[in-house]
Amino acid sequence: MFGIERKVAHTAKRAGLITAGLILAVIGVAFLTAGAWFALVPSLGPSVTAFCIAVAYLLAGLICISLAQGGSEPASRSQPTPDPAPTPADSPPIVQAFMYGLQAGAKAKQPSHPK
Repeated sequence: MFGIERKVAHTAKRAGLITAGLILAVIGVAFLTAGAWFALVPSLGPSVTAFCIAVAYLLAGLICISLAQGGSEPASRSQPTPDPAPTPADSPPIVQAFMYGLQAGAKAKQPSHPK
C-alpha cells in the first residue's frame, strides 16, 4: 500500500471504531437512565425522579459545553524553521548548490497545509 492508501484505511478504521463506541455509549446511557429510574421511583415518586434525572443530564451537558469552549487552541506541533543562512554571491558553485539543496529539503519537510 502507498502512504495515502494507508492513511485512508487508518482513518476509516478509526471512524468505524468511534461510531461503534458512540453507539455503545448511547445504549449504556439508556440503561443507566432506566436503572436510575427504577431505583429512585419507589422512594421519590415518578415526578421527583424525572426531575433528578433531568438535572443530572443538564449538568452533564453544561459541563461538556464549558469544557469544549474553555480551553485555548493547542499549540502547533511543528516547530518554526530557522531562516536559512544567506549565501554569499562569491562562494564556490558547490557551496551554492549545497545551500540550494539544503533549503529545498527544509521546505519539503514543512507541511503544505497548516492546520
